[in-house]
Amino acid sequence: MILFSVSSFSSPNNANVLSLSATSTNIPTSSYVQLSSSSPIPASKLVIVNTTSSIVTLGTGSSGSEVGLVAVLPSGMAVLQLGAVLSSGTRLALEAIGSAASSGYVTVSLIP
Repeated sequence: MILFSVSSFSSPNNANVLSLSATSTNIPTSSYVQLSSSSPIPASKLVIVNTTSSIVTLGTGSSGSEVGLVAVLPSGMAVLQLGAVLSSGTRLALEAIGSAASSGYVTVSLIP
């Protein structure tokens, strides 16, 4: 896993941005919570912004079999250049590390 943190980031304004509010859907440490059942486009790069107070891991795969791609520090962001294109239709999920995330947002921008 790769860890990144920066102070601010502006997300691109398009329909290929996925977001989860930890206030309405807590991100637990014991399992992944679904961000998207089916990613809308193929992506070669992901930009992940985490405004929660927890380290959050982005993973892919079916429920119970997720594989972590990247962990993002609290109030941080990660730019992940993928070695292979993430296919459209891929399930994306989030899991907290250390303590559950119960406030803030996690936003993932998919870049072709």
